Amino acid sequence: MSINQLVYVSQSTRKMSPDDLASIQDKAKTNNAPLDVTGSLFYNGGWFLQVLEGPVAALDKLYKKIELDPRHKNSRVLYNEPAKFRTFPRWSMNMTNLNDRQADKYNELVEVLEAAQANRRIGSASPAVALLKLFAA
Repeated sequence: MSINQLVYVSQSTRKMSPDDLASIQDKAKTNNAPLDVTGSLFYNGGWFLQVLEGPVAALDKLYKKIELDPRHKNSRVLYNEPAKFRTFPRWSMNMTNLNDRQADKYNELVEVLEAAQANRRIGSASPAVALLKLFAA
């Protein structure tokens, strides 16, 4: 079965507490597993950056649902391409709260999120590609 990787960035409509983020993660795990979707959600300073991996049709349907979520706005797809393998195969949804500043690869993740917000490249790569390379390594 072929898979795609979809990466988007969005802005939260309010400050997210650790409990809010845990609730988002729990709901995503429940929704994603039956769809064969894996991925990771990053939160920092009112911004979300999410990687979703799975069948194209499932990702399209899921992203349309995500766009309607009132907890965020200004959602923008950064990357939606076929993938040879999953970067996050173990997680129906991982959550990294970068506000905690204890996340593995914190500085690199913040750089990716800031580049995505500003619509700029990291070296010669888009923020989405830089993020995928960061975790594929």
